[in-house]
Amino acid sequence: MENKFLAILVLVTFLSCVDQYDIDSFSETQYEPYSNLGFEDGLEHWHGKANTFSNISIHSEAFEGTNSLKISINADTSLQTENFDQSLAEISKSLDVHQGDTILISYQLRNSQDSFDSIYLFNTSVFHDKDGFLVQSSADSIDQISITWNAVNVRYPVPQNAVKLIFGVKIQGIHENAYALLDDFSISTKALLNQVPSRFSLITPSKGTALADGDNIELTWSAAEDLDGDIITYDLEIWTEAVVENYLVNSGLDDVVTHWLGDEIPSEWDFWPYYYHNVFSYPQLGDSSYNQNYVHSGDHSMSITGDFTGQSNKTILYQGFSADYIPPGTIVTFSGYMLNPSLDPMKNDNQAYISIDQFSNSGGGVNNAAWIINHSSESITSHDPVDEWSYFEVSSKTEDNTNYIQIRINFEQFNDDSGTVFIDDLSIRTNNNRLFLYKHFEIDSTHISVDRSIFTDPYDFGSRESLIYYWDIKANDGFSSSSSENGPFDINLN
Repeated sequence: MENKFLAILVLVTFLSCVDQYDIDSFSETQYEPYSNLGFEDGLEHWHGKANTFSNISIHSEAFEGTNSLKISINADTSLQTENFDQSLAEISKSLDVHQGDTILISYQLRNSQDSFDSIYLFNTSVFHDKDGFLVQSSADSIDQISITWNAVNVRYPVPQNAVKLIFGVKIQGIHENAYALLDDFSISTKALLNQVPSRFSLITPSKGTALADGDNIELTWSAAEDLDGDIITYDLEIWTEAVVENYLVNSGLDDVVTHWLGDEIPSEWDFWPYYYHNVFSYPQLGDSSYNQNYVHSGDHSMSITGDFTGQSNKTILYQGFSADYIPPGTIVTFSGYMLNPSLDPMKNDNQAYISIDQFSNSGGGVNNAAWIINHSSESITSHDPVDEWSYFEVSSKTEDNTNYIQIRINFEQFNDDSGTVFIDDLSIRTNNNRLFLYKHFEIDSTHISVDRSIFTDPYDFGSRESLIYYWDIKANDGFSSSSSENGPFDINLN
């Protein structure tokens, strides 16, 4: 008992002699591009990388203050082979930039020797755009090789579209003991003082004229001037401002063609799978007896049923069109009428619906398009009343990279269940009255020839005689742009 008491007494006495400290809770340091430029706080706010036989460290010999940064190489040259990798050490910082500005970097540099064999020093720069993609990179040799401190000054003009700069200093090569000391970085920005291109005038075709006959239309304008001596290019836009009630071709399904398999189908539409034996125009050409109630308007509608393959399947009827002339953020609405017929009503889980799919491509054509997004309407099912036309619609907002839109009528069949759907009076419309028909950028002259079909052929605008087209030019010096002083010019179709 006495020994136990002594042990407790010793423990209490020992604890009473221990100093008490308040420990701050952990907090992650936020990266600051303009902080710790003299390495007084070690490597905070810097990025570094080194490979075999290279090193990055803080050194006590400084140009100013107490610290500098040491990037060094210490490779055993006796181990060199033909495939011996060069050692490398690099220190860097990143900062936000604006195109057209110039970033000025200066720092102090001291080397371990007055000259190096097989050792190289570089100023490095990498520019990225807002999506993180590389815009420009460079590695420029450093000529200041001395054992005394020397100032190094670097200029980095910010290229077009760049928003991020990563700058740094790199040592690279093979040496038994070589290093460089860096200290006292400074960063400043020389802001862009750009003169915008001068105003200029559109010339032909003149305002209010009719679209000329012929295969090509010649557009001309006067030249803009740039006081900075920058190269000027021109951007062309052609558009119309009108409410286009329907973009679809053969939207009423009344134009019928005979397929090589023998059935009549609506022209300008395509189908998948490529069978056609479950997609028909209604009535078929030559039919003298048919139910007029199964045509919503006009002379024909379209019917679609399952494939009866013994397994669940899906048939798609579609029509696609270019969306290059529709600005991003435009709401596209696809609508139409569907009917569940009493002669072959929908059974169990069978359903039909309409949808919009958006695609992008990189100039590889529609067949190489990349799918972006899909929006679908509600479905017509076995629960819908028979022999009654019902209205369906679906809307989709165009993405930034949408340049192809496909509208679809979808029929899904399950377990060989029967059922037919009739479709008629389909429509595609948008909420944007400004529809871009043609854009051409970086024109290096003051004229361009465009195909007349741009105004007349690509899209089913209905009553084209009522449409007015516009064209305008912008002059661009790579940093800023100016519009024509008398544009846009309007052109009548006839």
